[in-house]
Amino acid sequence: MARKSGDRPFEAVGFLISQLGFQSSRRFADRLEPLDLNPRTFALLRHIEAAEGEPQHALAEALRVPPSRMVALLDELEERGLVERRPHPTDRRARSLYLTSAGRRLLEKAKKVAAEHEAELCADLSAAERKQLIALLGRIATGQGLAAGVHPAIGFKVVGPPGD
Repeated sequence: MARKSGDRPFEAVGFLISQLGFQSSRRFADRLEPLDLNPRTFALLRHIEAAEGEPQHALAEALRVPPSRMVALLDELEERGLVERRPHPTDRRARSLYLTSAGRRLLEKAKKVAAEHEAELCADLSAAERKQLIALLGRIATGQGLAAGVHPAIGFKVVGPPGD
């Protein structure tokens, strides 16, 4: 349905965030695909790198992922040779997480892809505008009870189209 002349497009913060989030997520996933990664796997690798040696239950807690779901996600990364679980030095029941050399190489490539994606996404903003936008969106995220640096979709199972 065409807009009447003089009508303004729908203007709402929630709509714009959703619209941009959908587009950005889709493009980022497309960019990661040649590396055989998805945004969730990239996020997990980044978090493991940042807290290397921490037990997997601490990662699950930090990312707000149910422990059973975290086990499945880490099993996949371990099977791909990207992450290894080692005995924790002080808690024999816990397993510490480490990136393998293959995991580090892949993460470095993915970080370059992420930087290119960010540059493209923010191409129409000055550095000051980008910084201001990050600050404003951060305030909104905090106000919504979101953990800084943690995407709420990390712990959800990705379900493909029917028949997958």
